[in-house]
Amino acid sequence: MPTAIYIAGLGQSTNKESVEKYAARYSKELEYSTSGLNFYTKVEKIYYNDDQSSLAVRIYQHPKGEQKSDKDTLVYTFYDFEYNELLNQKFQNKNLLFKNIALLLLVIRKFPRLIFSLRKKSAYTKGGQTFYMFFLFLMMAFAVLFLLPSIISLFKDYPIFKGETMCYLSKISQFTIPITTFLILFIPESSTLLTKVAAEFTTIDNYIQYGEQAQIIQGNLDALIEYIVENEENPTIHLHTYSFGSVIALDALFPLGNEPSANIQNNINLLITVGAPYEFINNYYPNFYRKRINKMSEKIEWINVYSTMDAFASNFRNDNKVGEAKYGIMGKKEVPINLNYEIARREKYNLFSFLTLKHITMHQSYWDDSKSGQSCTRLICNKMKELKYFSITT
Repeated sequence: MPTAIYIAGLGQSTNKESVEKYAARYSKELEYSTSGLNFYTKVEKIYYNDDQSSLAVRIYQHPKGEQKSDKDTLVYTFYDFEYNELLNQKFQNKNLLFKNIALLLLVIRKFPRLIFSLRKKSAYTKGGQTFYMFFLFLMMAFAVLFLLPSIISLFKDYPIFKGETMCYLSKISQFTIPITTFLILFIPESSTLLTKVAAEFTTIDNYIQYGEQAQIIQGNLDALIEYIVENEENPTIHLHTYSFGSVIALDALFPLGNEPSANIQNNINLLITVGAPYEFINNYYPNFYRKRINKMSEKIEWINVYSTMDAFASNFRNDNKVGEAKYGIMGKKEVPINLNYEIARREKYNLFSFLTLKHITMHQSYWDDSKSGQSCTRLICNKMKELKYFSITT
């Protein structure tokens, strides 16, 4: 029985997304592509570890005009893999000052690589937009630090702050507070960036650079796969991933040092990535995908959905054009099947789109809050049917 694990993105990416919505869109596309059948979902919460749970969303079919019954055919099951809390648990309770200092240090550490990516001609073609994004992060981190002198003014009555010292700090405050106000008011989505982006990018950096929380995340994913193998009837497992979720999946399929688990090798045969930031990570962390175990290279098929307007999405080519993928993470053996999805007219890269972060906000454009709107799920569903990863009984 075909069974899927849905691995969503991080932070802002998951605000409007869930496995229930993903499965509902999938169910809708199945209904649009068949006649005489209706599809519906049932949700069940399961525990695959003592303290880790997952939602199992099952899609059933039944003939149109007939009532739902226990005899309806199970078509597909989605399990969600929640890793956000596992990834952020060491960082989420830190205060805003700590988060912004961490973000500032991260941007400073990556700055030479940012400059290098702007100058070199390589497969990564979106260095300008991501440089601007990091520049905004730098400004937002400084914005909080600029407020520190004004805090010291609370202690102006203490002898240590009398005289020239207090005068100097007051002058700094007069300069920094207007700058901070300007940044907060005019930088796009600054309120969101201040509260969420620091934690998000710093935890991603810790995962990629130092492997922080990687063992516990991959261990829990192994446990969920074990649960599916033991509780589903002859499962073939598909990984549906979005954004940073694709990094988690690729880490499991092509691990560093050890072979994938027996359950992964014997049961997973399809990887689906949407908005995969492979080229972004490979550009700023060039050692991350090196020396990987390629045991799964010839065992999986890979479907990759991307938008050329998305600053993070990879098309696995040496340009930012629509077309077939030219390479995979291990070379030629696991080159993905590319599916292009655009919701906006492709325009030339201009100053307006650059300043408004259009190519970054497009990373969240593969679906919207509604379950009934069009989405990239249609492309995925049709390609899976074409490749015979599931069939509908009529």
